[in-house]
Amino acid sequence: MNNSKIFLFIALFLTTIFSYSQVVYALSLESTDGVVIDDNQVLEFSEITYPNASFGFYIRNNTSEDINVKVELTSMSGTDGSSMELCFGECYNGIALNESYPSNMFVTIAPGETQASSGDHFYNQDPGDGNTPVEYSFRFYMVDQDGNEVVSQAELITYTHVGYYYSSTLSLDDLNQIQGAISHSNGRLKIHSEKQYQLNIYDVRGSLILEKEIEIGDNYINSSMISNHLYLLNFIEENGNLISKKIILN
Repeated sequence: MNNSKIFLFIALFLTTIFSYSQVVYALSLESTDGVVIDDNQVLEFSEITYPNASFGFYIRNNTSEDINVKVELTSMSGTDGSSMELCFGECYNGIALNESYPSNMFVTIAPGETQASSGDHFYNQDPGDGNTPVEYSFRFYMVDQDGNEVVSQAELITYTHVGYYYSSTLSLDDLNQIQGAISHSNGRLKIHSEKQYQLNIYDVRGSLILEKEIEIGDNYINSSMISNHLYLLNFIEENGNLISKKIILN
């Protein structure tokens, strides 16, 4: 076998491996104008009036079969949930921690499509106490015909998370992105940075959880010991400028 044939064989072999190991999300969250919301992304708001405080959404079925979907409130802080309006198949004025919606049913979505219902949204009307932000964490997940959760497999993720964050003092700095990228999976937080930062991680109560020097390139943080919640990542530049990013660790 000559060198060109050997090279072709190896290339085809590697392509086959990577094609089978690619992780696929069975469902994804989109805004009403079609923008995909990444898993664990936090939606930030500085108002509690409609429509500026409302986020309309669709759930897209990325599989080749019908799927059934519910949404769960996995955590909240600065609020009791009574002023959150959630519409997904049905509308609820007030929601409870660890409860899933719609309560006694699920939303069925056809292959490649979004849910048939229109007007589904999150809308917080709780101003909080003026000091503590109002925060919610949601999880959309698949269920079977009996309403039991469909557990993710190695290459098929059957859920997606999103956070809703309200603060009347939300500044432009809070909306900035660091020069790089942040991802989280399998108990490890990866930060790819194009600059050096001092990173401080705080929980929703303002307690400092972790400090770390961020170097140029890939940085890894073991997050397996951190409980599931919404966290504030403060990136401090050498000149003292502060850039904040919120992320759900789960």
